[in-house]
Amino acid sequence: MKKLLITSLATVALILGSGCASIVSGTHKEVKIYSDPSGAKFTIYNKAGTVVESHVTPATISLERGSGYFSKEQYKLVFEQTGYYTGETQIKGSLNTMYFGNLIFGGLLGLLIVDPITGAMWTIDSKELTYNLVPVQAGLSPEAIKDAQAKLNPDPSAKAKASEKTDKKPTAG
Repeated sequence: MKKLLITSLATVALILGSGCASIVSGTHKEVKIYSDPSGAKFTIYNKAGTVVESHVTPATISLERGSGYFSKEQYKLVFEQTGYYTGETQIKGSLNTMYFGNLIFGGLLGLLIVDPITGAMWTIDSKELTYNLVPVQAGLSPEAIKDAQAKLNPDPSAKAKASEKTDKKPTAG
């Protein structure tokens, strides 16, 4: 009887002490990083501007989803390769839909404490990222370099918004 009571209490504590997003998604997300051309060095900075790590493409990295209580993490990646302009892009976070599973399974403890503290309430929007470097050319102004980089590396959120608009069909009135 005593053993059953201890097992039951341990099970309840485990369920109440866990957040839904922490269990399903974890606190880190793997992202595959590529560049064109490959072999570029990239450095990752968190939103505080601290260097998180540096690698050479291609690489798979593990990024923390959160940066403190109720605070999502965002990253800046700076790419460098001889013969190419230095370029940068961002990896952004957003609210993890599994966080709302706490309304059913994790309770207030998961909703207000576990997932916000662990960062699991957030997700990283990219599973894979490819950055296209711009070759060095004589006479390019800083604006021309930025334009070339933007053309080769369109903002993923802008692409998603554009495809949403084209997916909507006009209705007959």
